[in-house]
Amino acid sequence: MIDYQHQQHPHQPYAPQPPYAQPHPYAQPDPYAQPHAYPHPYAQQHPQPYPQSPVVPEPISDERRMLSATIDGAITLFAGFGLAHQLADDKTVGIYWAYVAACFFGVSFVHHVLGAVIFRTTVGKFLLVTRVVREADAGRPQFWQAVGRWLLGLTWLPLQPLWSLFGAEGELYEDACGLRNVRSKDLR
Repeated sequence: MIDYQHQQHPHQPYAPQPPYAQPHPYAQPDPYAQPHAYPHPYAQQHPQPYPQSPVVPEPISDERRMLSATIDGAITLFAGFGLAHQLADDKTVGIYWAYVAACFFGVSFVHHVLGAVIFRTTVGKFLLVTRVVREADAGRPQFWQAVGRWLLGLTWLPLQPLWSLFGAEGELYEDACGLRNVRSKDLR
């Protein structure tokens, strides 16, 4: 059988061509293209990269940590006494000291716990350009971590004279609550 049309027009210069295997280098994406609801069942799946562990900065030096704790302690002490003096101005001595204790612990809680959770710092740490972060991922401290750290700090300081009586060196406590003090510039 002979194809007469093919013999008459063997070369058709404007015949439809098969599409290129690669997209045109200057092609623009179609802004009205709709994404497919389901991926093609035989499409090649791209491997997902391994999750990267967050980089947690190194803790600050012991000197910087002690200086910020001293500033924070002085602020707490003076603010607690000042607030107690305002609240219990004409009370008896016993009630005055009860107000002093309540104001001291209240100011200490607000300063050390809420300051760390909301602002990631306290006044002393802010003055020394440091922040409080989680050891696991350098994120914002969680409330119960900050409460545990505050309670640990309240028990660590009074126990230092006892540790020195028994011959212990009285080293700075390492955070058992999963928090760490770091320099602010290391978080950028």
